[in-house]
Amino acid sequence: MPIDVDETQRRKEIAQATLAVAARDGARAITIRAVAKELGGSTAMVTNYVPTRMALISNAVRAAESRWRTELEDRVAGLSGKERLRSTVEWYLSSEPEDLLLRALWVEMLSTAHTDPAGVDRREAHESRQEFQDAAAAAGVPDAELAADVLSLLTHGYFVATVEEPGYWTPERAGRVARAVVDALAGDAPAPGRSQPTGKPA
Repeated sequence: MPIDVDETQRRKEIAQATLAVAARDGARAITIRAVAKELGGSTAMVTNYVPTRMALISNAVRAAESRWRTELEDRVAGLSGKERLRSTVEWYLSSEPEDLLLRALWVEMLSTAHTDPAGVDRREAHESRQEFQDAAAAAGVPDAELAADVLSLLTHGYFVATVEEPGYWTPERAGRVARAVVDALAGDAPAPGRSQPTGKPA
């Protein structure tokens, strides 16, 4: 009888094996055969769920994005206003080793957009803009939609920059940028529920 396999779990295992290969041997070492070897099975164990090398990369990136949502929610839990906005931006500008690895894979995935548009996951871009817009609105930023666009460009540009110059973009440098941009966007925005004073003081 055929073995009943949970597809979601198998894709997760394939994603973990893909990252393990990339972390140990570099992104270029990712192949169907290398991932199958990491899993300890045949290539069919991989291709039945993820048929190409680029699909391996997309699968690994998507698995990480799902985990990122939970991590971000935990980070901003209990925060409000400008503090929540700043914390959200700083989280996106992290420089953990796995984040740097995933960004390298993300850049490679995007490089195929002109030949394989369906292979690029655009959900993360939409979801991150919405997170920025919600946080900006909660911080009282006058134009939350514009703020979300600015922060989306900042963070996605940062993803590319850390692949290009990982040694330059330290957590401290990224943190300074995050604070400067949030301060520029939020300024002296009133706390949620409070109105901005109008007119001249008596």
